[in-house]
Amino acid sequence: MCWNHGQVTKARVYSTPLCPALDLLFLNLGKHPFPSDFPPSSQSNPNPEPFETFFRGWLVRQEEVRQLLLQATTERDCDKAREDEEARLQGLIGRVVAHYAEYYKAKLRVVREDALIMFEPPWFTPFERNLLWIGGFKPGLALRLVRNYVTNLTEEQTRMMEDVRTEMAEEERELAAELEKVQTGPTMISLVEMATRGRERTNGERDEVDEQIEIVKLAVETLVECADYLRCKTALKIMDILNPSQNLKFLLAITQLQLRVCNWGLQREAESRNDNGRH
Repeated sequence: MCWNHGQVTKARVYSTPLCPALDLLFLNLGKHPFPSDFPPSSQSNPNPEPFETFFRGWLVRQEEVRQLLLQATTERDCDKAREDEEARLQGLIGRVVAHYAEYYKAKLRVVREDALIMFEPPWFTPFERNLLWIGGFKPGLALRLVRNYVTNLTEEQTRMMEDVRTEMAEEERELAAELEKVQTGPTMISLVEMATRGRERTNGERDEVDEQIEIVKLAVETLVECADYLRCKTALKIMDILNPSQNLKFLLAITQLQLRVCNWGLQREAESRNDNGRH
């Protein structure tokens, strides 16, 4: 386990696991050549744009990636092979991995500025926020997508997927247990009690509240980074097991699901506004 709740202090010591997760992403790019036409990450900008602005642009690129994956999958299914097929597929897979690496690098900046926002991110609709698990999708979702959308797994691939599932499920349970400790621990309870006292706080009490809030923020920050590490690690282990054609289907399923959930959330918001307008 990457974090012990009992060891949380006010000191911000970053031996956090998201950096290894990003390293995993870029190591994977070594197998799938980085596309020369892919837009540079916003993290290279010394004054990066607000995350909500970045995320809107990222979703536009997500749709572009989805179209490329859909086209490549259709061509494979129709046996429209090309002489440079293998290199082309690896380049496309590399582009998708780079796309997600860009997201996690931008997200890391937000997490370290204010980790608590990850539990109610304003760039998501209420429908999307209801589906979040520690600031993102549950890692096991990736394995369910493989089961539902990737066909023709060999016996060896099936066995390896089960090994990934077993390891991932144990880490999911550990993270869920740590989240419960944060939510029900004495620090959070004391914050709630202070908030419900209903009177002006003394200077000493304000200092105590600020310190308690910093402790909770650091705990949540570490939790979100641990969860992101598990999300990245699980996806990359799956990709190592699958062949290029199977990876196309896996990545297409991920991108389509994310865009559908986003569209469902926007549709529900629009319906809610229309209903309120009638009353």
